[in-house]
Amino acid sequence: MKSSSYQVPSAVLQRLFLPPRDPSLLLSPSQRYLILLSEPPLPSIEAIARPEEKLAGLRFDPSLLVPSTVVDWATSLTIRELSSARECNVELPEDSEGIRYVRFHPTRELFVFCSKVKNEKRLELYKCVRNHDDGEWVVQRIPLENRRMNFITGCAYQFNCDELLISTVPIDHPDPPQQPITTGPAIQVVEKNARKAPGRTYQDLLKNEFDEEKLRYYLNVELISINVVDCAESSQPINIIPQSAGGAMLPSTSQKIIPQNPSPHILHSIQPSPSSRFLLVTLLTTFSYSVPISRFGKSIEIWDLHSKHVINVATLPVDDEIPLSYDACSRHPRNYRWHPLKDAILYVQALDGGDPAVDVGENGERDGVYTRSLIVDDNSGKLTLEEPVKVTGLRWRFADLDYMQSGMSIIEEYRWKDRMERKWVLDANGNTVKMLWERCWQDRYNAPGEPLMRRMGDNGQYFIVQPSPTSFYLKGAGASPLGDRPFLDVLDFGGEIIVTKRLWRCVAPTEGELDPLKEVDGVLPRERKDVYESIVCLMDDNDTMLISRESKVTPRNYNLTKLSDLSNEIQVTFFGHPQPDLLGVTKELVHYKREDGVDLTCNLYLPANYDGTPRPTLFWAYPREFKDAKSAGQVKGSKHTFVYARWASPIHWAAKGWVIMDDFALPVIGEGDKQPNDTFIEQIVMGAKAAVEYATSRGVCDPNRCAVGGHSYGSFMTAHLLSHTSLFAAGIGRSGAFNRTLTPMSFQSEDRSIWETPDTYITMSPLMHVKKYSEQDRVGKLLLIHGEADENSGTYPMQSERYFAALKAFGIESKLVLLPHERHGYRAKESILHMAYEQEEWLKSLEDEASV
Repeated sequence: MKSSSYQVPSAVLQRLFLPPRDPSLLLSPSQRYLILLSEPPLPSIEAIARPEEKLAGLRFDPSLLVPSTVVDWATSLTIRELSSARECNVELPEDSEGIRYVRFHPTRELFVFCSKVKNEKRLELYKCVRNHDDGEWVVQRIPLENRRMNFITGCAYQFNCDELLISTVPIDHPDPPQQPITTGPAIQVVEKNARKAPGRTYQDLLKNEFDEEKLRYYLNVELISINVVDCAESSQPINIIPQSAGGAMLPSTSQKIIPQNPSPHILHSIQPSPSSRFLLVTLLTTFSYSVPISRFGKSIEIWDLHSKHVINVATLPVDDEIPLSYDACSRHPRNYRWHPLKDAILYVQALDGGDPAVDVGENGERDGVYTRSLIVDDNSGKLTLEEPVKVTGLRWRFADLDYMQSGMSIIEEYRWKDRMERKWVLDANGNTVKMLWERCWQDRYNAPGEPLMRRMGDNGQYFIVQPSPTSFYLKGAGASPLGDRPFLDVLDFGGEIIVTKRLWRCVAPTEGELDPLKEVDGVLPRERKDVYESIVCLMDDNDTMLISRESKVTPRNYNLTKLSDLSNEIQVTFFGHPQPDLLGVTKELVHYKREDGVDLTCNLYLPANYDGTPRPTLFWAYPREFKDAKSAGQVKGSKHTFVYARWASPIHWAAKGWVIMDDFALPVIGEGDKQPNDTFIEQIVMGAKAAVEYATSRGVCDPNRCAVGGHSYGSFMTAHLLSHTSLFAAGIGRSGAFNRTLTPMSFQSEDRSIWETPDTYITMSPLMHVKKYSEQDRVGKLLLIHGEADENSGTYPMQSERYFAALKAFGIESKLVLLPHERHGYRAKESILHMAYEQEEWLKSLEDEASV
């Protein structure tokens, strides 16, 4: 192993890997204004190499108190009024290096944001409000009296009507704990007769008492509130929420402020109630060395903002006993939230102990949804929480619950083992009105869509949008044999039969047969174009829509139109082509079959000015599991989307004369009681053979110059294809896992442990097939790339290091590149350009001058 300086690829790849970024878009709750935030293309290695803490599954900057992933700060802010296209370029603070965490007031034309101060480890809070006299937007600083905001577990602030609740570091917070010479032995114990506690492979868990001390230190916050509507920049009244005063520090470590909540619990999350008077608070109480912070012991409380009253709702232990099955869940109450229409809490409780192996009978219930109403004594102000009332029971596992403003709701349940879902309409009392559908969620062609939500509550609550008391809107991807064609429907459940009417659909492509029953008003469209459109939102008049539109050669832009008159259209954005080097590259959605008859698809890219001769071909994929062949063979995506290459994409190589078979389908099917992974290798080999045979039969692929690659599970796939076929002369595997015995308690979609199916784990480990790899008729060379700081569960850098050592042992041409400071997804400009350089050098042997 040797270290080297960062390298850069050819000029064309440098341009392609460093395109200008389209602004990020945010729509105001009123849907009148669109915010455009412009960010630099890629951060520098210095930005991602800053010090970070890795504790309990969290990674964060200990100076800024933000997640380590926060490296992009917007350097310009533009506000566009949708109805008039009037634009306001907001001047950022003079000392700002960039802004982030934009949050809108739920009902006013006002938002707040966080600004990073230049050359300092400091963040400041600002508000931006519309001046009603001239319509301009004005930025004002919100002084916090030298308090530091804490973003480690999420945005540090959220609106509670006109008040902004802010998680801050307590005043007089001591210096960080110092690393001791040793903390002594780190000891974990399983008690006699303990419950079974299987756990997936997690990274960055707590390891010792010093880690615990650091976590408690960095997550220690005090909650304050500021009225951001009435406050002036020079004078900001700060109110400390009394229940959080002093934060979570024990009196012995915080002499000046004694918390009114005396336990050393850490404030983890808050939810304001619909009335804005109460907070539903989650406190961390018990740490664990075996699970991440999301499964630590918790105390659920209700805080009264009009007094100092606190109600304990539930005390939950460490949640480390969940069975491995994806149909399993916690045996403790979960999913605590406010009812969106009243000051009452909702939560879910497993009725089978969270274990799908428990037989509950044909009509038994696995989950129950409960509510508890909050009662305030008018005389004493004392709070009481009523006993739980069961809203409804579910025979499958709870997935989601969304409300309508009428009090009716839609509840969803799922069953993982056969990928089934059901949705029901409930009345305001939780009684079942009607089942909307029962279906396999992997069947994309018949997917009915999801209820359209809109922020309509006084305190920012989201509700299902209803044009009438017995109907609601649905929007979906609109998958079809011709590709995705997004739609907007209205579903009426008021009659004996559910009636769905199509209101809008992406324009139909110029070629292909259409089903009139899936078109607007059941009529075949007169006009057809090769574009891709998608609905962003339906405005509150239930007529005006914001849609996106793009084509293979035209980048995505946004337009306002009306359901009542689609010819009435206003273009809202005017983004240009970010990668002109890809102009002329053609894109096709191609169809072919696996040898067992399963339908397959792929996005085929041909280089500009393609002359019809066989070219070196790069195959790129990511295997996916299915429970039936019909769903596995369905088309996904659209061939009419804009041809654009993101950093992880293989499409860049089309600009160098390569043919690209991108996202060539590799379904892994396990029908009935069979599991997909029982025949994983056989199925991906069939899929790869079919893809190579198709491209070769088309005359676009030179079978002697094929390369295969992928990221993460695609890297794992690449190693298998090189081990079990001679189809490919080269492979590229980025950030993969190659030894499944290192993830013994499930991985990817496999929810059986290694002790339940040892043969599957061994067979699915490329490490176990290196000898076979070395004996192939053509031994393809393999480039391994991995981020040294990979945080993804199961893809430790050690996976690539050990696999490379095995390749070396058998003399297989290979190369291992470890990228400093990089995670599972690479971020720094230097890293991504070096990745491109390594891939370009690795594939050069398959090129010839005539094709480049």
